Amino acid sequence: MALRNLLAIMRMFWPYGCVGALEIDRKSPGFWDKCINEFLRYYTYDPRFATKAEARASIRAHMRDNLHRTLSDDKERADLKIEGASGTTYANHRPIYMKPGVWSRLAENWVSEKFKKKSAAGKKARQAVKVPHTSGARSFDRRRRDYMKAHNGKLDDLSVYKECHTLKDEKMKGEWITDDAKMIIVSVQIIPILSSNM
Repeated sequence: MALRNLLAIMRMFWPYGCVGALEIDRKSPGFWDKCINEFLRYYTYDPRFATKAEARASIRAHMRDNLHRTLSDDKERADLKIEGASGTTYANHRPIYMKPGVWSRLAENWVSEKFKKKSAAGKKARQAVKVPHTSGARSFDRRRRDYMKAHNGKLDDLSVYKECHTLKDEKMKGEWITDDAKMIIVSVQIIPILSSNM
């Protein structure tokens, strides 16, 4: 719940004209502290495990790490809506939690040539990886936490690995993204068997 509220705070204070962490650093550097101060009005930290400075640094790091994923999720949801309703644009699919001025700037960015080139370069780089993941902008650590939340605190790294390296679309759901990705998990599962037979 705390992380969801932190995201809501970030959206509430999101500076107009900024489409990412670097622009926020340049145009509105006070954004991070403003969000942290608001968050700490409702939540606290255990001083046995962190100083005030460490707690603030941890919150800031979390916000920066999740900013890209959050924007990626918003764009992905809008892309699906645009796909399902021909003739519409990002402007027609602003989430209710997003300020109109912020959303219009994000929409401008997503259709810009600069963004398209950067996106194409990223896609090409991901295709060159022997074992690409299908985790999107979410970190593996986030995937582990999501898995543990769904399984009463239990962690199965092999299941998380499989979730992060198999296809998600309806036609090919569950198929490995590459043979190399499959071979890694096969070898990890075989090694304990070989060790026990020695």
